[in-house]
Amino acid sequence: MRRVVWALAAVAAVLLLAGCSEGEEPDGRVGIGMQDNFFTRDVTRIEVGDTVRWSLTGDTVHNAVAVDGSWSTGEANGQDFLAVQEPGARIDMVFDEPGVYEYYCTLHGTAEGEGMAAVLVVGDVEYSAAGDDAPVEPVTEWTGTTRRVPEDHPTIQNAVDAAEPGDLVLVGPAPQDDAHRAADGTYVWFEQVNVSTPYITIRGTDRNDVVIDGQFERPNAINVAGADGVAVENLTVRNATINGVFWTGLRGYRGSHLTAYNNGVYGIYAFDATDGLFEDSYASGSPDAGFYIGQCDPCEAVIRNVEAENNGLGYSGTNASGVHISDSWWHDNAAGIVPNSLDSELLPPATDVVVAGNLVEDNSSTTAPALSIQDSARGVGVVLGGVRDAVVVNNRIRGHTLAGVAIVPLPDENIWFSGGNEVRGNVIDGSGVGDVLLTGPGLGGDCFADNDLERTVPAGLELAQACDGDVRLPWGSNTSGLFFLLGRFAQTAQLDGFPINDWQSQPAPPMQTSMAPDAPVRPAVDVFADVVRDPTTLAVPAAAGEPDQPRELTMSGMPIAAGFWPGLFSLYGYYLPFVLLAAWVTLALWDIVRREDLEGGGALGWMAAVLVVPFVGAVAYLFAGGSQIPLSQRLMIVVGGFLAFVVVVGGAAVAGGVV
Repeated sequence: MRRVVWALAAVAAVLLLAGCSEGEEPDGRVGIGMQDNFFTRDVTRIEVGDTVRWSLTGDTVHNAVAVDGSWSTGEANGQDFLAVQEPGARIDMVFDEPGVYEYYCTLHGTAEGEGMAAVLVVGDVEYSAAGDDAPVEPVTEWTGTTRRVPEDHPTIQNAVDAAEPGDLVLVGPAPQDDAHRAADGTYVWFEQVNVSTPYITIRGTDRNDVVIDGQFERPNAINVAGADGVAVENLTVRNATINGVFWTGLRGYRGSHLTAYNNGVYGIYAFDATDGLFEDSYASGSPDAGFYIGQCDPCEAVIRNVEAENNGLGYSGTNASGVHISDSWWHDNAAGIVPNSLDSELLPPATDVVVAGNLVEDNSSTTAPALSIQDSARGVGVVLGGVRDAVVVNNRIRGHTLAGVAIVPLPDENIWFSGGNEVRGNVIDGSGVGDVLLTGPGLGGDCFADNDLERTVPAGLELAQACDGDVRLPWGSNTSGLFFLLGRFAQTAQLDGFPINDWQSQPAPPMQTSMAPDAPVRPAVDVFADVVRDPTTLAVPAAAGEPDQPRELTMSGMPIAAGFWPGLFSLYGYYLPFVLLAAWVTLALWDIVRREDLEGGGALGWMAAVLVVPFVGAVAYLFAGGSQIPLSQRLMIVVGGFLAFVVVVGGAAVAGGVV
């Protein structure tokens, strides 16, 4: 019997290590894009030993060269020091020395910081975008100084450059002259406002009439890089090639009463930033996400009372831990709320995300601008992709073609498994496949309780994976959902093609509510502590009418009328584990019974292990129990099953254009 126990433990350890590619902490890597003609981030912070991946995503050649001459992307690529890189190239560089490195493109910038130039901060070193004049202590109160645009300053940038920490930059509508007249006949500010002074507030006098327009030429409408405590309020940003409003490399930010539409990647965006708030804001027409918070742990961030429609994703949060999303309306995006873990940025996995008190409906759009990779999430209200210990509570989630809530692993260079997530007290209906979809493999520990729903995949999740009580079966998920998503991705790529919709021509939003004219001026300091709430105190929001999304025809939780590829792959993913289990158990028991050298307690012990411990018991016997079946046949039956999964997943990836 001791031999049985040791064999089971050994096999279980091997399977665990083989199945979890997250066993070792992945090397940190952050991406910096080179576009025409700017770096996608003005300030990037990394730890010593982290990797920067330079990606040339523009249409012309670029390079990155340190002002002090210590490195360049050309040197990293084995070329001349100032060599330029061709569009589409990717170059990885590891930074082992702490410091603040100013860098620039020798073709489109200068060493003095003009044009295409940015800053890389490596390690725990002091840096402020404002330089040595930045305040040592946070400025928590308004100075009483208001810098008015255009009355006192001709441009927003001029007023921001003149402001001191604690000042208010108050922006009025643009002058009604030809220099400010847009193609649609409105009068707007044609600027990219770059903010390096901390603790200032930029506020429009009217949310709908104060408009900053990127003209589909400038990367950001407002770019806050490395300046702590900056608040942006009560204005509209549109037509930027990357982001509407962007905070990065800082602590303390607030975006309030903002409208962001038809921006090329994100509407309202915080990256590598902590202690923040997005509130009372609207975002549409963004191919990636209307609202985004990324690469922070803990983020200490709240999104509340916002609306996102007609985006690829309503919310995306890559490697963003400790984000609270509440009291908001997410509708008519390709997918709704999508926190996720990926290797493309630092600090995976995403953990401790709270989604509470939201109305999430009809996020299945094929007309919204979206990225092709997002098609796998299309038709899902809330996706927890490789996310751990999230709480989805007291939301109303309705009218999705695939699922209300989907908990899935997310493969990248590593496979990021979900686990420990709680789905409680939600009202979920009108889902095409399942109100809740739990797809393995996963880390386990996900639980479901007190939800008002009709169908889960696998069936009976609230019984098998209850949050309260003693019943917590370890096999509460299956791989059919993952295979279904791969199949749907393959089918879309091969037959229909991904719907690619022009973000530049999306409709303008309706008029939005402006901030009260007498609202207090407050730099963004200690924001999170002031606004975070207990999610269980939020009520399920109301909704009008009934969702009209028809149910998909399913069998054992698998959609069987969704198309050839989704049906084939989900069928394979659902039934293959049962087939393998039956084959391995039958083979192992047959071999034990026929052996003359194995009698009494040894035979009974192995039989018990094979029958009681799914998969592991049979594999342990076949490879550590002295089986008399030829090794080649055992390898064919056991290893061949795993290889079949790999072949199908690889085939789906190729068919879907993922690789």
